[in-house]
Amino acid sequence: MDKLTDNEYRHALPPQLMAAAEKFDAWSKKQLLEEQGAATPIEPLYHYTGEEALVGILRHEKLWCFSHLHQSDPREFEYSLAGALDVIRQVGGSTDFWTKHFCGCLEDMLVTNGLASPFDFYLFSLSRHRDDPGQWREYGKAGQGFAVGVAPVLLQPDTDVLHAQANENLHIGRVIYGDRETNARHRLVIRKAAAITSQVARHNRKWIDMVRPVPYLAALAREVMASQLVWNCLAAKESKFSNEREVRGIVMGVRERFDPYRKMLGARAYIEVPLPLRTPGGIAEVLVGPHAPPDAEAKVKALLKSEGYADAIPVIRSSAVL
Repeated sequence: MDKLTDNEYRHALPPQLMAAAEKFDAWSKKQLLEEQGAATPIEPLYHYTGEEALVGILRHEKLWCFSHLHQSDPREFEYSLAGALDVIRQVGGSTDFWTKHFCGCLEDMLVTNGLASPFDFYLFSLSRHRDDPGQWREYGKAGQGFAVGVAPVLLQPDTDVLHAQANENLHIGRVIYGDRETNARHRLVIRKAAAITSQVARHNRKWIDMVRPVPYLAALAREVMASQLVWNCLAAKESKFSNEREVRGIVMGVRERFDPYRKMLGARAYIEVPLPLRTPGGIAEVLVGPHAPPDAEAKVKALLKSEGYADAIPVIRSSAVL
């Protein structure tokens, strides 16, 4: 994920101490790739939507990703934030000076700012459910919409190299549900970061004495917020939502890098993320909602043909009962 462009907190520290941030960053990239690898689909994922959005997606090969601040449920991330704070406080109960104060610094940042920071986060949702009544009701215009089956070939998270265009840095994450898994994911990150913070500080007391602990702790806390904690919060929900079987597309980066791409739909900020749907086999099928008009299949087939898609893409009427 992008680093802060001004990097003031990094430049204030000597290399001996910034080694902690670099060590955590290397671990974080490996960890995120492992998590994304575990979420890599082997079957199509479905994006339920309305007719206007379907036309836009197929015509422009772009998905609209809305800001985390403008999701349909404004309190959606309170659950995972609360879990993160609980874990931070538990780990911070350590008798180790650096673990205790690192967690205190991280808690302060989270309590003060929540997920607000110099970073922006944009999301879109896919489901592992094919032809699901709940998805049709909630996201498929009460069964009058459509569901695009995105093939696995387009959703392979196999690199941590960033694109120059901020809107192209898409990551795929499987949403986890419930306290046990959510807090275990938080705990893994917090313990690892605290251990690195403590180890590097204890081996570099001379440099700590020169710059004082606060800038050092703040640098590590920002690193954790930027590369791991926010990701964990964006990819977790309460267990009552587990039937959604959601997989999220998440685009994260420094806020200013999204300035050329940010658009508004009313009061909601979004970016358009390219997805090469015309790739052979990129679309597995298009489902037509059970309550869509009788001519909906014919209209979708005509749209696919006019936009240059393969003739073999199945267009199937849903059999879901709403």
